[in-house]
Amino acid sequence: MKLPSSGVKVAFVDDDDNLLAAHRRILRSMALDWEALFFNNPQEALDTISADSSVEAAILDIHMPIMTGLELAAKLRESRPDLIVIMLTGYADLESALEAVNEHGVYRFYPKPTPLRTLLEGVSSAIEKSRGSQSHISPAFLDIFNLGLIATDHNLSVNHMNAQAAELVRRCPLLHVQSDNRLALDRAPEDLDRFLNPPAGRSIPQQKGFSLESDEMSVSIFLRRIPAPNGEKSGFIFILVEPESVGPPSVDNLMDVFGLTRSEARLTQKLAEGVALDEASEAVGISVQSARTYLKAIFVKTGVNRQPQLLKTVFSSIPSLRN
Repeated sequence: MKLPSSGVKVAFVDDDDNLLAAHRRILRSMALDWEALFFNNPQEALDTISADSSVEAAILDIHMPIMTGLELAAKLRESRPDLIVIMLTGYADLESALEAVNEHGVYRFYPKPTPLRTLLEGVSSAIEKSRGSQSHISPAFLDIFNLGLIATDHNLSVNHMNAQAAELVRRCPLLHVQSDNRLALDRAPEDLDRFLNPPAGRSIPQQKGFSLESDEMSVSIFLRRIPAPNGEKSGFIFILVEPESVGPPSVDNLMDVFGLTRSEARLTQKLAEGVALDEASEAVGISVQSARTYLKAIFVKTGVNRQPQLLKTVFSSIPSLRN
């Protein structure tokens, strides 16, 4: 993805001074015409960002003293509802990630560490959407993803449904397309209607995550508001995932999201498939001793210290969008 060449002002908030210094060096080497602010104190960040409307995005560490990233996001949401907030966490903390998305309007959440370019691409994508440069999504684009995707208008009338979504709708008793072509969800969370039809005068939430549970199956849903052109009402994209059918992320995804080397990513993928360490090392073509060394490095990069935590982190990361 090409990063915009100019006109972006972003704030980094993290209590790790070494990480902030690294970000500053990398940004300088990238020669981007971006303006960046760096804060190791969340209160100072709150005061500055609240008063400076030219800051379009903030990247927050979720675990900080004085004020957590979640607390800072909530306060920023009050003073700057237009601010794009991206959250970082070094822990396999899916519950906090969902809280960040659902309650504090966080645009996206990444594990820590994530390569800086990946974070900047997330900021770039969010800014492009907020500036209205992506007003619609074509059906052909939807069909390239290995996820169930349904595009609707503001009334939930289905404009497009890819093959994966159609299969999930066929099998899931809680998802229906009614005779008037509107999407219906049974046992949806009580606040779903408030998301779809926010009260006048309130900030409009952009995304929401939840799951539908029946005796037969479970479907995880990520719901995203899609801006419409010419002042029309926003439509929606429903991303559907059946957790039991989701395999481990691709090697390329593991490298991108967690900053692993290719060998580390291949070993992680095999472990995520349920293979024992000695068998995984043989499949990757390394010794068991090398595999143990790789595993230590993988733990550091993913912020865990045990293999079960590693698997939880891998499976709770963003699902693969590659074919």
